[in-house]
Amino acid sequence: MPKTPEIRGWCPGAFRPMASNDGLLIRAKTIGSRISAAQLATVAAISEDLGNGFVDLSQRAQLQLRGLSEATIREALPRLEAAGLLPRNAEAERVTNIVASPLAGLDGHAAFDANAIARKLAGAIEADEALRALPAKFLFAIDDGSPLPLCDIEADIFVGPAHSDCVELRIAGPDDLVILVELTEAIDAALKLARAFVTLRDGAFELRRMRRLVAALGAERVLGMARLASALAARRPKAPPAPFLGARQTGRLFFAGAAAPSGRWRAFELAQLAALAEAIGIGEVRLTPWRAALIPTGNAEAAQGIVDAARALCLIVSHEDPRLSVVACPGAPECPQAQGDTRGALARLAPLAQKLAGLDGVGLHISGCAKGCAHPKSAPVTLVANGGRFDLVEQGCANDAPQRTGLDISAIEKTLIARAKEHPCPTH
Repeated sequence: MPKTPEIRGWCPGAFRPMASNDGLLIRAKTIGSRISAAQLATVAAISEDLGNGFVDLSQRAQLQLRGLSEATIREALPRLEAAGLLPRNAEAERVTNIVASPLAGLDGHAAFDANAIARKLAGAIEADEALRALPAKFLFAIDDGSPLPLCDIEADIFVGPAHSDCVELRIAGPDDLVILVELTEAIDAALKLARAFVTLRDGAFELRRMRRLVAALGAERVLGMARLASALAARRPKAPPAPFLGARQTGRLFFAGAAAPSGRWRAFELAQLAALAEAIGIGEVRLTPWRAALIPTGNAEAAQGIVDAARALCLIVSHEDPRLSVVACPGAPECPQAQGDTRGALARLAPLAQKLAGLDGVGLHISGCAKGCAHPKSAPVTLVANGGRFDLVEQGCANDAPQRTGLDISAIEKTLIARAKEHPCPTH
C-alpha cells in the first residue's frame, strides 16, 4: 500500500519557504496576471544565481523558484523586494491569493480591468485584520470577460462581468447562484463573503475551501452571514479558454503564447522571454493559471518572432503539442512525499495521452502520491507512483481507488494503447 501523503494546506512563499528534496522553494509574489519584463528577468537571474535554475509556473499563475538554501534565500529576498516581487509581510503573502484575466487592461472588449480590481482587493484584504484567518489555499478569481475566461479555475470566490454595469460574484459549490452588484461594490461584496467564510469555518482544517464549507452548511448560510442576496443564473461553462499558444490576435492586441512541459521552466528560457518582451514586445509578460506565459506585442510580426524563438528553445507554442496532454507533478526525488519518478517517461507517453485527451486537453495525469497536486480534477487516466511502479485510475483522481496496480512503463504504454482504441477521446 502506498504511504498516505501529508496534507500541508499551504503553498511556499518568500517568507515561508517549503522544503523539498532539491532544496527550498519560494515564490515571487505577483497580484494579478502582469509581470514586467524587468521583473521576469530578475526572477530568472535569482534562479540562476541562487537556486538550481528551475522555475515552476503554478496553477495560480505564480512563479516558484526551486533549489534555494537558507543562505541563498537571505540574498534572494532583497532582490525580490527591489523588483517589487516581495509582499509586505508574511500575513499579506499568505492571504492575498488572486488570479486575474491574463489580458487584463489590454483587451478593449473587457468589461473592466481585472488587474486593477485584483490590486485593490489585495490591499483591502491586507488591511482587514479579520481576513488574516483565511486559509493559505483560499483563492479569488477576477474575470473581466475577455476572450481568455477563467471558467475552469477552481476559485473560492469568483468575480466576473454581468449585464449592464453590474458584476456577478459566485462562491464555489452552487454553480447556479450569483450575487449581482455594481462594479464599485464588487470588492466590498467579495470581502463580505470572505468574512462570512472565516466566521462559519471557525478554524476547522477540513473546511479550508469554500466548496467544502458550502457542502457542509449550505450556500444560503454563507450568503446569509454575508448579508448578500442571491439570484438564480445560468451555470458557468467549464470549457477551457480560447487558444492562447502561438502567435495570436484578439481585437487590436497581438501576443505570443508559450508554455513549458508541466509548467517547469528553465531560468534561461524565462530570461530569453523577458529579453524578447523588452526588445520587441511592450515590456511585459502575462502569467496564466494554465502555466503558460503570454507576451503582448505591437504587431503580428513581433508575436511570430517571439514564437519562433520560443520554439527554438523547445517550448510549447502550439495546442497540438502532445506534451500538453500530460500533467505531471515534480515527483521523486524532488518531492519528499512522492513515491517515484513522474517525468521520466513524458516524451514516451505524451502521444498516447493526446489520443485520450478530454475537453480540457488532458489525457494523462502522473502523480507522485495520492494528493494529486498537479491536477486535482478527474483525468481519463491517472497514474499514481507506488514504490517505483504505478497504480492506474481510469476516469478519476489520484486519490480514487485504482483499477490496476504495480505497473511498469511498458505495461502502462500497452494499457494506454488499448484504452485509446476502446475509448477514443471526443476531441480527436
